[in-house]
Amino acid sequence: MSLMHRQLQLHGHPRREARASVVAAPCAAAPRCRYPPSAASRPHSRRHFLQQVVGASLLVHTQSVNSPAASATLAAPESAGQVSTSTVPRGNSALDPPTFVTATGRIVAIGDLHGDLDKAVEALKLGNVIAVSDEGEVSWVGGDTVVVQLGDVLDRGDVEIGIINLLRYLDTEARKQGGAVYMMNGNHEALNVLGDFRYVTPGAFAESALYAGLSESDLKDWQLVAKVRYSLYKPGGDLAREFARNPTILVVNDTVFAHGGLLPTHVEYGVERLNREVAAWMRGDETDDGNKTPPPFLAMGDANSVMWNRSLSKERFATPYERYHACRALQQALGKLNGKRLIVGHTPQLSGANCECENQVWRIDVGMSYGVLNRPVQVLEIVKGEDGEAAVKVKRNNNGSLSSLDDDLNSAQYT
Repeated sequence: MSLMHRQLQLHGHPRREARASVVAAPCAAAPRCRYPPSAASRPHSRRHFLQQVVGASLLVHTQSVNSPAASATLAAPESAGQVSTSTVPRGNSALDPPTFVTATGRIVAIGDLHGDLDKAVEALKLGNVIAVSDEGEVSWVGGDTVVVQLGDVLDRGDVEIGIINLLRYLDTEARKQGGAVYMMNGNHEALNVLGDFRYVTPGAFAESALYAGLSESDLKDWQLVAKVRYSLYKPGGDLAREFARNPTILVVNDTVFAHGGLLPTHVEYGVERLNREVAAWMRGDETDDGNKTPPPFLAMGDANSVMWNRSLSKERFATPYERYHACRALQQALGKLNGKRLIVGHTPQLSGANCECENQVWRIDVGMSYGVLNRPVQVLEIVKGEDGEAAVKVKRNNNGSLSSLDDDLNSAQYT
């Protein structure tokens, strides 16, 4: 049972009439956010816990971040036109997610989290971007580091909104120092916006219901809980609009990020166009003929789409020809974006985070969530060397251990 679910059982709950006070957003307004709540914060019951870790604050970071290099207003839906990004994405409107951004410091990539708040915090600590005090206060210590979370925050674990809130809070704090925290859209975000809840845990259903203002007694009404989740995640719903701010493809300096994979056809179609179309669908925008924007096929429609592609994630290709074909397609896609490497998640790597195609693709979904493989946390770090070239390395949690075979495989590929 996750930390969040335990806290939900131990404490009270947020009532609908308390929603106005919830959006006061303690995590957004305070210099630090608590993880988990300290003993001093607990007398206010489950309502206070949700204010601190979940709440409604992910949609109401309305204060501007005053940084000469990076400014952002994380706005509520009614003022979403004020949203800006760390750099001005080429060809994007204020409503659309970024596509091309510049990092002046380190880049830290984190794979699929799948509702595991504890592993999310562990990954952020491993990336040396947060500190957690003895009282549970979380603070950004990453300076101008840019963090990219590859998507799939949803499903298989109990704490989804809590992770979203944490990442949004850290983005606000990071931008004060010239950094940023980007959360991408994965296939499980798309599934939920489509209304496909096959992989949602009972704890995550409860979390979204309590976030929406239902009482604990309401959780017994399964149909009501499902309807409430659908209203939050459907196109135009509060959380779907939040995901509309996430890129589906992101280029940071010369590194390209995509949840599943990237093919030449995706780049030819237009990566900014894909980002815009996913965002428009999730926002519930209408087309010129008055219909709702459909989900873009190349982003999420089949096994060759950006979110579902696994062609570059095979730890052992069946034949040399299959490997050559996959690597050649990757080389072409990267060349069109002036990129040197692609970072993907989506497919758990049993040997741990690894690279293929002469270091042109890095696979960093290690199945860390307790709802997947419960494997030790690993993150990817990209640092610019003295020669100006980027050095890529995998950072492992020393508290966990992979098998000796895994270690042998990994050490053979990189240091």
